[in-house]
Amino acid sequence: MSINKARVASELLGLGTGGGELQKLIISYERKRPARPGSITALFNPNQISLAKSATWEQQRVIGQRGRSPSVIVQEFRSIEAETFSIELFFDTYESRSGAPSWRRAATSLLPTSMSQRDATDVRRHTDRIAALAEVDRELHRPPICRLEWGAFDIFTGVLTSVQQTFTLFLEDGTPVRATLSCSFAEATRAARSSARELHSADVTKTRQLRRTDTLHSLAAEEYNDPSLWRHIARANGIVNPRDLMPGTVLTIPKLRP
Repeated sequence: MSINKARVASELLGLGTGGGELQKLIISYERKRPARPGSITALFNPNQISLAKSATWEQQRVIGQRGRSPSVIVQEFRSIEAETFSIELFFDTYESRSGAPSWRRAATSLLPTSMSQRDATDVRRHTDRIAALAEVDRELHRPPICRLEWGAFDIFTGVLTSVQQTFTLFLEDGTPVRATLSCSFAEATRAARSSARELHSADVTKTRQLRRTDTLHSLAAEEYNDPSLWRHIARANGIVNPRDLMPGTVLTIPKLRP
């Protein structure tokens, strides 16, 4: 039998997961009625949290103008991906039953995975509330946006995209009393949606790889909705003759200045 010494120590000292003196992690979720959001308080605080963010770039080869300069590799920016957040939540209704001292709750983590204790409650009373955050709310017509806070730490705002439940301790009648939930959230904020829209606007510098049918006039029409603005593209790329364009060349599309 393996022993999680760190967890036992944290239970005995009142630190980390299960420490009664610490602020508990709270998941608030939106509700249409009533206006006040719902909330779920973790029975035990997580050992770690993970935040990830990434940007998408596309590698392209810039072909020299009629062989006058060698080709080079450039990275063309495409988009910023939504930030993701992963967390494991621990639920244990056997250990957390009222009146159980800290040392005894820590000791129960060493017991076999089948118990005969009858005063423990079904852990699904807690885990089902988390899993429901990934389901369609009847009032909102979509899953709710959640906000995770841990005391002064405003951790994340987003939607629950996946949840995996693992039950590891049971009573003799099969009632689950211990579970770990692996949860993944994706960013869902107003600022993130605004940034995504800005990437396609005319006030952001971009690049375009020339196709055989492209002209400076057609590029200006596509990017600025005005073919007469082709000179902005010509100046940004040092093009003297607008007819001297080679397919495959990557051009800078400058942002329009007011």
